Amino acid sequence: LDSEAKSSDAIENIFPSVLKDPILRKVQFSTIGRIDELVNAVYDEFKKDFFPGETVHVFFPDGEQFWGQIREKAKSVNDLLHKLCAVAYAVPDRFPMIRGPDGTIQRPSFSRYFVRLPETDKEALVDDKHLRRDKKIFTKQNLRSFLRNSLQREAWQGAPWLVKEHLAIQYRLPMEIPAHLMQDAKLLASKVRLRPAVFEQHPLAGFGAIANVPQQQMLQMKPPKGRRSNKSEEIARQQREMVAMQQMQQHPGAPHPQQGYHQQMPMPGQMAARPPPPPIVIRYPIEDLELPPKHDGMTRPQLSFFTEEQKDYIMSGRRVTFDDISLESMTHLLEIWNTLNVQCEVYVIDSFTFDDFVDAMKYIEVDPLCELFEEVHCAVLSLLVDKNGKAQIVPPLRDVTTEADAASSEAHDDSEYSTPQPDVPARSTRSRLSHVDTAYDNGRTPTTDKPHRASEILAGRGWKGRIAARDYKDGGWQVILVGLLHQMSTVPTWKTACENILVELAPIDAPTTPEATKNRYAALEVNLRISALQLITQLSIRTHGIKNFLEACLEDMTEVRKRKIEHQREKKACMEELQVKDRDRKILWPQNMPDSPKTESAEPVSVSGEGDGDGDDTLETNAAGSSGNEEDAPAEGRSLRRASDRKRKRDEDSVRREKEKAEKAEAAKEKNKQSKEFKKLLKDIEELKAQLLEHEGKIQECDADLREANVHRTKMLGMDRFCNRYYWFERNGQPFGGLPTSSTADYGYANARLWVQGPSDLEADGYINLPPDEQKQYRARFGVSTTERRKREEGASSLLSAEEWGFYDDEARLDHLIGWLDDKGLREKKLRKELCEWRNKIVEYMDVYKKFRAEEAEQKVEAEEEAASRVSTRHKAQEEQAGPRERCMRWTNDMAIREQGHLHSQPEKKVPAKSRSKQVKGVATLVSRSTGKPVTRQGASYSFK
Repeated sequence: LDSEAKSSDAIENIFPSVLKDPILRKVQFSTIGRIDELVNAVYDEFKKDFFPGETVHVFFPDGEQFWGQIREKAKSVNDLLHKLCAVAYAVPDRFPMIRGPDGTIQRPSFSRYFVRLPETDKEALVDDKHLRRDKKIFTKQNLRSFLRNSLQREAWQGAPWLVKEHLAIQYRLPMEIPAHLMQDAKLLASKVRLRPAVFEQHPLAGFGAIANVPQQQMLQMKPPKGRRSNKSEEIARQQREMVAMQQMQQHPGAPHPQQGYHQQMPMPGQMAARPPPPPIVIRYPIEDLELPPKHDGMTRPQLSFFTEEQKDYIMSGRRVTFDDISLESMTHLLEIWNTLNVQCEVYVIDSFTFDDFVDAMKYIEVDPLCELFEEVHCAVLSLLVDKNGKAQIVPPLRDVTTEADAASSEAHDDSEYSTPQPDVPARSTRSRLSHVDTAYDNGRTPTTDKPHRASEILAGRGWKGRIAARDYKDGGWQVILVGLLHQMSTVPTWKTACENILVELAPIDAPTTPEATKNRYAALEVNLRISALQLITQLSIRTHGIKNFLEACLEDMTEVRKRKIEHQREKKACMEELQVKDRDRKILWPQNMPDSPKTESAEPVSVSGEGDGDGDDTLETNAAGSSGNEEDAPAEGRSLRRASDRKRKRDEDSVRREKEKAEKAEAAKEKNKQSKEFKKLLKDIEELKAQLLEHEGKIQECDADLREANVHRTKMLGMDRFCNRYYWFERNGQPFGGLPTSSTADYGYANARLWVQGPSDLEADGYINLPPDEQKQYRARFGVSTTERRKREEGASSLLSAEEWGFYDDEARLDHLIGWLDDKGLREKKLRKELCEWRNKIVEYMDVYKKFRAEEAEQKVEAEEEAASRVSTRHKAQEEQAGPRERCMRWTNDMAIREQGHLHSQPEKKVPAKSRSKQVKGVATLVSRSTGKPVTRQGASYSFK
């Protein structure tokens, strides 16, 4: 924005101010389509035209050259004679072009100018041929930039160029767009041109159409968006146009030669009734609150809240105080949870559920310790300083040294600490800072009374050195936290929050030992603990590790996109090949259809017992029935003749059957060959289908990797009509159910809620909490104010500010919400689209969360029943007391153990030199083939240190 403003100012300063008025007056309402053509036309017209006040280069016939300034332009002979009445030399030539009898140009048109010559203190009269502008100023490039910066145009074909309103007012240009250049007039003219048959059928029809349509429709034209028009002037203009149209119809004036008789006949437009004006067409979507309220009684589904106190606070009109987690702390909890889970590789901390995190932040026991509570603090602190003691924060915080340097810094002015800078010298002391902080916080005269003993808790050892040594055990990280918050309190943005925590952690009347600090932090009010963790987490975002992680994710996303494009290309080629194979399959299908079921042979058998196949033997037996002796055959001569006929027929049938059998065998062989080709084709088709599924699976994997690698910002689903923001935190930057290697991966979910955040103050003031006069106008339009409409449509669970959060965690209310949204509104159309796209995934993990909670409740009941049936002992009583906290105690930081060999909160075990190079047996470590570094969840190797 700053760059555009500077460029605009540069154009305004470079372009000659003398040319701005005539050029803008020339291009106002111009209908030249392309900006290039407009620049060429203006440049050609003004190249040889000069204006008073313009600085030009003057060339005299004798070769002399001077810089001059145009004083006046001579426009006619009479004016020139009037100017030269005291001059004794000849009258100049005429200015217009002169043509000869044959049409040739005898003298081109020209202009003459009175030019002041500052170098000679004289004035010269020269024509345009002897004048020239500076080539570096009046160029097509500068002219193009000037026109682009000064003109605007509506987004429809044929729209005229319009000078921006503030420039039109400055140079007093006409702002009322001519009626024939309106969009409606252009559409009307195109419709008339598309109806030539009307003019051919009746000579009056075309004239009536042209005469009447402007009277009915031209008056409905409106100026384009963004241009204001005086209402009274607009009405007067419309009335003038109507009178002119009526006069044109009643007294058309001189008729056309072929339509003289038109004056004697009535106009068709006068006889036909005028149709009503067309209704105003609203192009949706529009501003959500510009849609009229629905009176169907449907309200937004009621929100759920994380605690009963939060619910009572909202439902009671915000008249309840908080003893548990406040609504403001919900913002910090969600911010911390999302940051640590999305960027878990940088912090070297395993993913954890939101419910476990909240339980851990409420955990108050010192023995046993909650590993999740300890690890989140130590992991964030470890990111601030590396093991070499080098701070990773950019820009670095101002150092706070020991009390011993207080005397040497007394000479410094207090004002130098009012606004902390990254390069403040390390000589600034805590005693001096306490004076400045008190003055900043309370607005009173600085005093030497300190509100806390944070400086004494460090005991001369800075928090950076403690972090470098990873001195976290036995209250070590609590002491580091006190020192870090003490240094952060020098920043005005964090001062109040840090001081509120330090007053409780390092009170004046309490001991300053690490053990005492540890116990005080365990007893610290939950909202202050959340605030402390949020402050250091916010500080860790500015470290080199996070910066490197974001850059690595960008590179990872680039590689994944390349892989996805390759898979899409292979999928396309596979689909094309599959189409060819499938076409061949359809061609070969008729020849390879399965045979229809065979029925038993129904051939007739002859009366003489003739038949096929084996029946011939029975005939011979019957022929020699009385005797098998060949000597008796002559006595039966008739029977022998019949036997020879049958034998001949059997031979013919045998030959025929052999031939058919051979043909069938050949056909079967050919069919078998075709069948093999067909089977191979079917096999190829199945393989291609499997390849398609494989490519689709890889594309889905790439989409999942892109979603998980998109860690740079949390994307919201959208906003509703009252500017409430909707978040599903699993949408990007992390797996839907957390890391699959997490110790709580069997839970199956990460957050499993659709979160709703109230509107910011800026959005509420701009859309909802309108001034009284605007509320009055809104009530006049819709019968209700925006605040009343909000209460009516949102119900009792309305969120008033960005510090208030609610959520949905069941399918029914999610579907109700989607049905409540109106896709005619700009914001709700986008939100509804996103909810419909992610609805199945959201519901899936909502169901997983519900199932997990039901199983957990069932296990709890069984455990209570089992405990009640046993004899109570002291050990069992302690287990029952720890029962409600067992869930957050189940989590372990497996990622730190795999990558570091120990937890953040536990000291690093010293490994003998001989065994340092040996890898621990039984532990599989995935490494990148290219770099040999551990592979992350996206499959790439990162380096964050």
